[in-house]
Amino acid sequence: MASEPNNSGSQKKIILNITTPRGLKFVEKADMIIMRCIDGDLGVLPGHAPVSAVLGDGILRIFNNGGEKKLAVFGGIAEINDTTVNIFSTIAQRPEEIDRERAEQDFRRAEATLIEQLEEQDIRRLQVLMHRSLVRLEVSSHGDEAGYGDDDS
Repeated sequence: MASEPNNSGSQKKIILNITTPRGLKFVEKADMIIMRCIDGDLGVLPGHAPVSAVLGDGILRIFNNGGEKKLAVFGGIAEINDTTVNIFSTIAQRPEEIDRERAEQDFRRAEATLIEQLEEQDIRRLQVLMHRSLVRLEVSSHGDEAGYGDDDS
């Protein structure tokens, strides 16, 4: 595949520019860029056809000279042509800009809330099931006394 760029002396690079509301945040030349779009990952090599893409929340992977860098990018748009990828995003974070402890706390809090909500949904679902069962039990015991017979309709 395209993960191994050619080793000729005039090896082409693609220029990555990331702009946030605070201005130009990140500039780098790369062999390949993989970004998370709303409908899946998109890989970009030098010479890519012009395209615009809507970004989802995910990891932006930058491959250069056999190494890989990762950035957290949350939404935005990417404008791509044969030499440049311009990303416009509200949030783009380098690893050193991320508060790992806070991210872990946020994850645990969200997970606990999700489990709580699922339990509440289960409780409501079970309450409905119990109520319907009680209705069925009461009606079924009344059928014998009322003389409905064996009609299954």
